[in-house]
Amino acid sequence: MAGRRTALADRLIEPYRERWGDGEAARLLPGCGPETVARLLPGLFHAVRGWRPLVARHPLAVLDEAARQLSALPAPLRTDWWTRYAPCVALAAPAEPERVLELLEDHCDGPLPASVRARLPVLVTAEPGRTLRLLIAPEHSGTRRRLDRAVLRRIVRADPPELAELGRALRHDADALARLLAALPPARRSALHDAATDGVDPAHAVVEPAVLEVLPRSRRQAEARRMAARARERGAPWTTVLESVAHLPFEEAREELAAAVRRPSAEDRALAYPLLVRCVARSGDPDALTTLLDLLERLRNEQDPVRSAALGALAGTHPALFTDDAAEHLDRIAADAISARDSSSATRQALRHLAVALLREHAVTGRRQLLGWALRTLTRLAGSVGAADLGRLDHRLRHGQERAVCEALRPWLEAGAERVDHELTFALARSLGRRAHALPEVQELLWQAISFGSDATVRTAIGLWLEPPAERDARVAELLTHEPSAAVLPPVLAVLTRRRTDLLDLVLGDTPPYGRFLAHGTHWTPPTGRDTGRWLPRQQTAAARVLDRAAADTSLRPDQRADAVADAASIPGTGAATVRTWAAAADGALTGPADVVLAESALAALAHTDRPGDALPVLLAHAGGDRARVAVYAATRASRYVEPSRLAPLVRGVLAPDGVATAVPPVPAKVTSRKEAARLAATLLPAADAAALLADAFEQPGQHPDVQAACVAFATGLLDAKRAWELLTAAASGRRELRRAVLRTRPLDLPEAHRARYAQLIRVVCDTDDPEVAADGYGALAGWSPWAPDAAAVLVAAVTDLGNRASWRAAADALLDLMAAAAEGSTGDNPLAWALAALATADARPGGPDAEPDRDRPAHRRIQHLADRLATRARMRPRVTRRTARAAGELLAGYETFIQEAAHVLVNALDLDARPGPLSAGLARLARLHTTRPALAVRTADTLRRRLNTASRPGSDAAMLRAAGDLDEDGGHASGLFAATLTEVGGARTEWAEPWRDRLRALRAHPHADVRDAALRLTTVVE
Repeated sequence: MAGRRTALADRLIEPYRERWGDGEAARLLPGCGPETVARLLPGLFHAVRGWRPLVARHPLAVLDEAARQLSALPAPLRTDWWTRYAPCVALAAPAEPERVLELLEDHCDGPLPASVRARLPVLVTAEPGRTLRLLIAPEHSGTRRRLDRAVLRRIVRADPPELAELGRALRHDADALARLLAALPPARRSALHDAATDGVDPAHAVVEPAVLEVLPRSRRQAEARRMAARARERGAPWTTVLESVAHLPFEEAREELAAAVRRPSAEDRALAYPLLVRCVARSGDPDALTTLLDLLERLRNEQDPVRSAALGALAGTHPALFTDDAAEHLDRIAADAISARDSSSATRQALRHLAVALLREHAVTGRRQLLGWALRTLTRLAGSVGAADLGRLDHRLRHGQERAVCEALRPWLEAGAERVDHELTFALARSLGRRAHALPEVQELLWQAISFGSDATVRTAIGLWLEPPAERDARVAELLTHEPSAAVLPPVLAVLTRRRTDLLDLVLGDTPPYGRFLAHGTHWTPPTGRDTGRWLPRQQTAAARVLDRAAADTSLRPDQRADAVADAASIPGTGAATVRTWAAAADGALTGPADVVLAESALAALAHTDRPGDALPVLLAHAGGDRARVAVYAATRASRYVEPSRLAPLVRGVLAPDGVATAVPPVPAKVTSRKEAARLAATLLPAADAAALLADAFEQPGQHPDVQAACVAFATGLLDAKRAWELLTAAASGRRELRRAVLRTRPLDLPEAHRARYAQLIRVVCDTDDPEVAADGYGALAGWSPWAPDAAAVLVAAVTDLGNRASWRAAADALLDLMAAAAEGSTGDNPLAWALAALATADARPGGPDAEPDRDRPAHRRIQHLADRLATRARMRPRVTRRTARAAGELLAGYETFIQEAAHVLVNALDLDARPGPLSAGLARLARLHTTRPALAVRTADTLRRRLNTASRPGSDAAMLRAAGDLDEDGGHASGLFAATLTEVGGARTEWAEPWRDRLRALRAHPHADVRDAALRLTTVVE
């Protein structure tokens, strides 16, 4: 409300809601007082479309309601809730970060939504420890691996105790760990790296290159020296050794790197050259870099893959290391690379990146030799890699430093101007942005480009020259004096139509401003738009006259004439007359394609005149004709400018004509027209009137099913009206299209007060002989199960009915969804257990089909399907499915026939992140299922290995080590295989630390040969 008139908003909102519905009332809610918001928000939460104003004024009320809803919703619907409403929580983070964190901790079971991730800096600043504990949770592994620098820097600045735990959680993702280390001061990086890799054998650990790069120099070199020595000892390939050597001091690594770039194979040299270049770059020694450039002159005799790799690495070297002494070498390297017959685009791009980097860096330092090389190289490359891009120098330079840059480049700028080559001037002006406005030298060079450049050059120069706002108006006048035809250029026209309307007569005359930029005889009309209202009446009349003449000119192309009609619409008063004239032609017979184009353009333009509402009857009159595809689209916009009392009969005339409407189409409206009319009624009419109109249209004899389906879809937003429920009730037991329209509504689309009643409609839809509709209905019913008490019985009956061969799979999947929604239910109230027990009993009953041509043990196949789906869900969404999966697995384990299904479910439901005791106990129970099934034990061990090797790296080292020991002591076949799997994974994660080597030795002495063989296949080091 304007002026924060909350008392007025409080009085208006409830009658407003009663008349116009929840959507319109939700728009008024931000202007209400706290008590009103707290009272009405539960019923209007689903209807809020723009959260920013509401959260800005009432963040606590929004968060309180969010917490209430989330605590009442089952887990699957909580995922949908976050998908829909995460922005309201994210917007509240700056005002209430602690409450937002509480919501995320208690109710966000999946990955953090994107809008919440964008607010992580705010949460870290307010509560660094809690935020880190949230990110370290297994379900947020993807989020913590993608933390950006802003978040990492705030985490490091706060230095919470959980920082080391974050490092341990990231230790298997080298890039993520490297970003975290890079955010730390160099003096703290070694300590965090040690904490992150705690438990890994330091003598045998392999530090990834990305992590090695950000470690302090002394630590990096020590690690590189150790890894290089170990690689030599174990006979590793020369490339592995050289990757470590390249991180040593240059003097120490020089000999090996120099030998590598002289290897006979071009592929080997392509690998070695980048390592040599990066080693020199890490040294930070400009003299060493100059010496390297002398060596790189031999690239003239290399193949392009070698040359490209070397130059790519050179382009990544920090430009501050280059001195003027390097310019001569760079010149020869660039000349040889560009002139080579096999020179590739990658090579040229590398040279361009290097030249631009040196130009940016040394335009400030004034190293003239390097500047000269950079500019010469960009000139040589022009045409093959594009014009120079100096980046955003205005973001990098200190205040006033742009003058030094301009002075350093001035000789080349002036030399380019002498050659009428202004690309460097343009690049500098773009790069300096607003700072270039205060540099007379740059502005003078731009004027020279306007005065003496080619047409393309002048167009670019005019755009840059007119950028300074303070001088733009005067410069436009000066430019038009210099070249009147420049008035047709977009930057100039923008000024003429918005600010210098006193100069506008130049383009409104009967003859366009022909000249350099508008050739004689070229069709051109003055631009119109929302700025046309600023013009003088005589200017508007002149523009309308020019456009009217162009529309009537049969020598022009139809699209040019149509554009003239469309442009006339935005001219107040006089332009609308032109549009109406051509729109009237659509009522008669159109004799050719040009007439059709003009008529349709005029109909579309009617909605853009200064009084679009007056055109609505004309537009809706075409709802049944050939022009409906244009007219109805325009009517949608025009209807927003018509008061509801006038709109209702007009829409009824299209949707449900009854002889009372004031505008009935001459022929029945097309289906698409009626569907759009239904949308207009639902969104623009009072709720009761809209529901009545939709119900009348739905019940109209002969109404098209697609129109009825549209009425059903829009009626769900009008559930406070009795007629809407009558419509939906009829649709729920109607034909296929109508039932499916009922099913499209999801629980969160509706306010809580209507969900139970709507759930009964979903239940009714499921009572059908149509297998396709039944399958869709079962899938929807699971989501509505919290409000449909008999949903479980319906789904169990569909799954266990062996005569139902069409929709049982959908019912089975829906039953699993229902169990996830009721995961907190009691063990005795377990519909999945009912279904599994009934199917197991049916499978054991003699006389059923067994390996028949048309059926094969149908009950068994259904249990297999349920087990496979349950195992997948237990792995992908453990929080909501694990409890159900364990109960189902234990039930199936009681049937000898279904031991393998039980094992498949239980291994996927195993909590690998559990503490040592529960993890050991779970694996021991699982192993006992395999006492007489050695082949099944192998398959289960493979599944366990795949789970442990996923990207999230579940399972702590301590828990896995204890579990491996306990399983080994058991002495069983399956226990031994599981212990071997844990040892394989744990040993690899810790670079085979001593405890894991001890465990491996013990397994190699296991009483079962299969376990000994599995342990012998593992190796702590490659020979």
